Amino acid sequence: MARRNHPGSEPVVWLSSLAGPGSVGGLAAYARALGRELADGGGKVFHLKTAGGVSPLPDCQDPIETTVCAAGRTGPGILLGPLGPRLASRPVAHGLLQWIAEQGFRVRVRDGIPALPTVVHFIGTGWDLAGFAFLRMARKSGALFTVLPAVHPRSWGDDAIDLRLYRQADAVFCLSDHERHHLAGLGVPPRKLVKTVLPPNCPRDGDGSRFRELHRIGERPMALFIGRRDAGKGYPALLQAWGEVVRQVPGAVLCLAGPGGAEYTAARDALPPDSYRDLGVPDETGKADALAACDLFCLPSAHESFGIVYVEAWSYGKPVVCGTAPASRELVDPTAGVWTDGTPGAIAASIQSILRDPGRGQEMGRRGQVLQRNHYHPREMIRTHLAAWGMTEEPREPSSPISGALRGRIPATEPGNT
Repeated sequence: MARRNHPGSEPVVWLSSLAGPGSVGGLAAYARALGRELADGGGKVFHLKTAGGVSPLPDCQDPIETTVCAAGRTGPGILLGPLGPRLASRPVAHGLLQWIAEQGFRVRVRDGIPALPTVVHFIGTGWDLAGFAFLRMARKSGALFTVLPAVHPRSWGDDAIDLRLYRQADAVFCLSDHERHHLAGLGVPPRKLVKTVLPPNCPRDGDGSRFRELHRIGERPMALFIGRRDAGKGYPALLQAWGEVVRQVPGAVLCLAGPGGAEYTAARDALPPDSYRDLGVPDETGKADALAACDLFCLPSAHESFGIVYVEAWSYGKPVVCGTAPASRELVDPTAGVWTDGTPGAIAASIQSILRDPGRGQEMGRRGQVLQRNHYHPREMIRTHLAAWGMTEEPREPSSPISGALRGRIPATEPGNT
């Protein structure tokens, strides 16, 4: 991270969200990865989260200090009670709701933490409401305010109150061209929309042999699902498909990992008992071991903002099976994975085609690993963020998202620096 834009000190970045970086999920993984890269580059990075966030991962080693953003007396009852969603669904009330959010949240800044950030980067949507409070903090301190909302088009993150937040931000990071075009079509200025990528955020030393021995799989063909166990991720369709897979590929084992899914317990239990392993919500070591052990990764999602687990599977040289989510199809190259229409029959056929031809699966996995190493790595993620924040020397296009705003807030120290 270049010093020259910040005379006398390195830039200070506040990464803000509802949950801390040690929480379960892709956005928390993104916060951890971005925080580490920024800190390794010499910046001062602090995670802010609202009080009472999601429980942290048991083995998360977060090197970045966390500050709790505490809600004031007015905030919690209105923002977290039944009135909040009712107001959020009515655009006429959004101005009032934004004011309530701004008044209801306050930051407790511990000793030793710079009170004036250079950038406040919010990971979330307008429906999270706290984003408006972080926006106000940024404006009061003269900092840039940017957002990564991880939009699932027409499903999550593109409601009227979400767009209200994005339009007021200095930049909005998108995880696919589809997301970027979708938000532009909804009225977010295109100059504010910045495409970025996510690198794998799982340990790189997964032990497949250990996993297969622990779960009594041996040399049997193995497919892996990691994600929320709901219809949007294709979980019930995969359970329906697996019965056909087992009939066509005897001995195949499906390993299931992720939160939720209680409503599909009967469908899971209807499968042959030895044809699946339920891993619950594994820790990071368990997840890495599962990725190292599987023959293919299957997440037939209808809704995705990116699909970091596909990239993590590629990092272990595994072929992937995706669903109909536009972001997934933009990400998954047909040489490294298979697209399905999300129906049980199509999912079963795709899985069978790979498990029956291990050589083809291995070649697809190798191609995926090359894609991951060439395009989905921390250097590319951090490059796009620093360029949008004006913290690099690389040339910017005339329509660069926030260069004008940045020039007015971060003084130059060398002639010609903008």
